[in-house]
Amino acid sequence: MNLFKENNSLKIFIRRHRADGAAQIEKCELCRLGPKDIEDTATLHNKVANGLSHEIFVPSPYEEIERFLGGEGLAVGIRSGDKLVAARTVKMSCAWANEAAEEYEMDFGADEFPAVTGFCVVDWAYRGNNVQYLTQYLVEDIVSREHTSLVTTVSPKNIFSLNNILVCNFRIIGLKAVYGGYLRYILKKDFRPSLLPIWTHGHRQINIRDKAAQIEAIAEGYAGYKLVRKHTSGFHILYAKVAAEA
Repeated sequence: MNLFKENNSLKIFIRRHRADGAAQIEKCELCRLGPKDIEDTATLHNKVANGLSHEIFVPSPYEEIERFLGGEGLAVGIRSGDKLVAARTVKMSCAWANEAAEEYEMDFGADEFPAVTGFCVVDWAYRGNNVQYLTQYLVEDIVSREHTSLVTTVSPKNIFSLNNILVCNFRIIGLKAVYGGYLRYILKKDFRPSLLPIWTHGHRQINIRDKAAQIEAIAEGYAGYKLVRKHTSGFHILYAKVAAEA
């Protein structure tokens, strides 16, 4: 179903948490955002980013938000009445994607045309509605029409977002310092049917705190695909071999 072919919107009914402790179902609208939504997007972005460590979330400057909602980017959002309560952005233009690839030290093939995730922000009162999943899959419907893959980054300290993006079938293909020195997983989701499979029966289970072992596994052709929690040792990442045959 192509929801945004003609800038359509979609009514959704999600839960809002009120300040008095009550929760109620609210009719909202999932829509594509554009230049007219820049101020609302910047306000929501800054509200969520306020007080967060850069180890978790590096905020986008206003000029970058303008690019996301202009011709170089893609943005979808959820509105409750006139209030924007969620927004997800993507870098779509070739030049902008190449900037990110250079920063992430990624080597794309000549036949690849990736898009790169920007930020996903959700108002606190509307969290717990699987908004990250909903907006992610709708963005993929748009991005996959022209792009071969979608690349994103997640902080190892942001367990909630890391689990969400792995559940959406991204693969960890890198672990390095970006954004001026902040450690991030580099993840990629390929839309091409020729993508090599991962062989999960022979996976490695590596503690999320063991950076060296993860970098070694990636260098040996493994990709991270699942987050698991052990009662005695905390969170681990499952890494599986990427190859045509096991």
